Amino acid sequence: MKKTVVSAAIMIMMGAGIAVTTHAVTLQTESTVQNVQQEAEAAEESAQISDINVTLRKNSSESEIQEVPETTEDEKPALAAPEDTEKEDTEVPEEPECQYPEWQDYVVANVEGSLRVREEANTDSAIVGKLYPYTVAKIIEAGDEWTKIESGSVSGYVSNEYLMFGDEAGAYITENYKYCATVEVQALNVRKEQSTESECIGSVTGGRELDILSETDEWVEIRYTDDITGYVAREYVEVGWNYPVAITIEEEQAMIAAARAAQVSANAQTVSSEAAAVLPPVQTSAEGLALGAEIAAYACQFVGNPYVYGGCSLTGGTDCSGFTMAVYAQFGYSLSHSSSVQMTQGTPVSLDAVQPGDIICYSGHVGLYIGGGQIVHAATESTGIIISNMYYSTPIGARRIVQ
Repeated sequence: MKKTVVSAAIMIMMGAGIAVTTHAVTLQTESTVQNVQQEAEAAEESAQISDINVTLRKNSSESEIQEVPETTEDEKPALAAPEDTEKEDTEVPEEPECQYPEWQDYVVANVEGSLRVREEANTDSAIVGKLYPYTVAKIIEAGDEWTKIESGSVSGYVSNEYLMFGDEAGAYITENYKYCATVEVQALNVRKEQSTESECIGSVTGGRELDILSETDEWVEIRYTDDITGYVAREYVEVGWNYPVAITIEEEQAMIAAARAAQVSANAQTVSSEAAAVLPPVQTSAEGLALGAEIAAYACQFVGNPYVYGGCSLTGGTDCSGFTMAVYAQFGYSLSHSSSVQMTQGTPVSLDAVQPGDIICYSGHVGLYIGGGQIVHAATESTGIIISNMYYSTPIGARRIVQ
């Protein structure tokens, strides 16, 4: 490298016309060579420094790129909104709307016999009441295994295993019970118009349930007959759904006590000495006595519902044998839809020894004995299901279904 630089310097000097001797040239050349060498070395060092700078800058640039931290999810720029097709794939399907929103806070007892209502949410807790088949109750507190309910005068816990909830309960209530006005006085006038000065077109008896056509704060429009409508004062009727409710243990015990008292009273009488002499006593267990009382109490809840010849609906309409058949069906017993056949079912019992739940037989008619010398029965189209004295007509026999 140095030799090349010295030769180039000599050539430049000769080209410039400088007269020198060989010695002079030699001296000047050495001096010049030294200078040229120094300049060349300086230039080479400068070039090396420049190369080093470039290399350093390059390495520095590469280092900076390598050391840039990764961008976190929060720091990433927002992505463009996905296409509509992507939105559709991620959308959560809507839950189906309930069909009976007004009944979402109610349950229906789905049992045969009765469902115990307990003081606390466990099977060791005290029994405070009972729900009969398809009795309706309001939910107070829902749980995974037990639900706290209120029904009638009963408040307590029942097992979820034996309940209908939500739309299942709503469907059963609306299909089997009706929204009606129940007469709360002994007799109530039916008016042609919404006024006490309006013409009175008839009257309805206490306990009767009337189909509602419309209502206001003061008057309820009802169907008086198939082709006649009228108005009754709202203050004398209870407006609401006609469904059975629970009874307390005290109410049940009172019913059983009344049934036993009625039995003792009946045994002391000689209403039908001939029947008493012919028929042997019927032995009935304590469980059978209690179940008979439950059946009688259940039947009484349908008082006021209509009589329909050939029918067997406890709410929509039934005849006499259809009524007893439908009531007993709720407790797992099968009876014929015929009054004459029912007179042969079960065990014959003396009329002076009847107890609640027994079927009282008449000529072409049957009723259900409820104690105290009374029966509940689907009587006629004009009265519907009513409670009557057992001897409103002459009975010809009695049958005990539950023993």
